[in-house]
Amino acid sequence: MKYADLIHFDPIEDIIQIRDADKSAKAQNLVSTYVISEEMAERLIDIAFSQLQYETPADNKGLLVVGNYGTGKSHLMSVISSIAEYPEIVNHLTSPEVAKAAKVIAGEFKVVRTEIGSSEMSLRGIIVSVLEEFLSKLGVSYTFPQADQIINNKRAFENRKVRIVQWI
Repeated sequence: MKYADLIHFDPIEDIIQIRDADKSAKAQNLVSTYVISEEMAERLIDIAFSQLQYETPADNKGLLVVGNYGTGKSHLMSVISSIAEYPEIVNHLTSPEVAKAAKVIAGEFKVVRTEIGSSEMSLRGIIVSVLEEFLSKLGVSYTFPQADQIINNKRAFENRKVRIVQWI
């Protein structure tokens, strides 16, 4: 008997491509392979899900994930965004406590996953361009006001009720 007959290892993906989570099957794989430590479970439950939920009135804030190269930021954001977009994905979480808590955001969002590469376009220009394209794919025709015609960007986003889950 060989070790390969006893133990099966899936190859480790060196780099997680966050846009892969646009596909439900790949999102499921990213969620089921994410190892949730006790500390990460606490952070997901107490910080991430509580800030992303909008059913219970709260002073919700955005999330900023910071870490060195190779620390799992993209995998984490793929997990959070997949839960937010696909309601059935919570069944593939490796922590029952996190799965239970995740139900407050499960399937509640349409998620835009994008990368910002080298560009001379303003950050606002990139964001509204990506959002307009995404909304168009959903059958929603909307054009954000030009930057030189707007005093307050917040109102333009609030008018569309656009919730931004993640930007990479």
